[in-house]
Amino acid sequence: MKSVAVVLALALMIPLAGVARAQEPELVSEIVVRVNNDIITRHDYMAALKDFKAALAREMQQQGKGEAEINAEFEKLRPTVLDMMIDDLLLEQKAKELSIDVEAEVNQEMAVIAKENGFKDQLSFERALRDQGIEPDAARASIRKRLQQQFVVQREVIQPIFQSVGDKDRREFYDKHKDGFTSQGEVTISEIFVPLEGYTATDIEQRAHRIVAELRAGQDFAQAVQRYSPASRASRAQGGKVGTFRPDELKGDIAAAIQDLKPGDVTEPIRLQDGYQIIRVDDRKPPVLHAYDDPKVQEALNRAITMERAEGARKKYLTKLREDAYIKITPGYSSAWAEAQAAKKS
Repeated sequence: MKSVAVVLALALMIPLAGVARAQEPELVSEIVVRVNNDIITRHDYMAALKDFKAALAREMQQQGKGEAEINAEFEKLRPTVLDMMIDDLLLEQKAKELSIDVEAEVNQEMAVIAKENGFKDQLSFERALRDQGIEPDAARASIRKRLQQQFVVQREVIQPIFQSVGDKDRREFYDKHKDGFTSQGEVTISEIFVPLEGYTATDIEQRAHRIVAELRAGQDFAQAVQRYSPASRASRAQGGKVGTFRPDELKGDIAAAIQDLKPGDVTEPIRLQDGYQIIRVDDRKPPVLHAYDDPKVQEALNRAITMERAEGARKKYLTKLREDAYIKITPGYSSAWAEAQAAKKS
């Protein structure tokens, strides 16, 4: 079983850091920013910076980047961390304003995490969380905040875009992205496999070329399979049939060898590690452009257009939330958005 702490952190996608409420008496840290009636403390902010740098380091290390490059990129992105914390808090406040209730979804997600980690019931799962220093209520709060934020974006950003997509939008997108609505086509193939089995590669290659010549001269393919493919080859029992594939499902050498062949044609011998393979194209279905009026195409167009516009609309929505909010950042703390606002005024 995986560490519950690790699994939970991945499943929750916990925001960069929690926020402290202005009315809570245990505030002991410096206030970094006030957002309407809520605050973000230095403790919250430093924890967020630490988590952000750790995630950035993991990503850049996978790309082969060194410590100096990671530190430079972190310093470059540092001002965005406070922006993300402010955005999360604004979305949470908006969720409360809209009275968004996600308790059913929170319960469901907690149950799924428990089940995926092999716990027979919720109580045993919560005991395991406590054993690893995680309060179940804190875990639920993290899930709740994330779901509330998602629901706000869905209601305030995604749904209005989806509802505004018209026929003109769909038609223009369809005409520009026809490749995305075209099936790849399929090809059905059979094979003859000639193994090395103690012979030299040259001997077997020559035999394979003779088989190709016989096939092209009219030799029955199924008979040739029984004659040349070994009994250990799975395709032999199927008369040489391998299956039906999309082009992107085939190995590169096979795809290249059959790309111009018509049904009934055979390839030149293809060298494998343990022998030579001869491929016959049994059937070929060409790519098909799905009709614009197909209901599935219409649904896909609505989704694609919505997602194409969603990120820009989300940024615009968050900008409006910031502009309408009372946000006061303590001097000495950096925010990319605040710096940009100050630059506009100067």
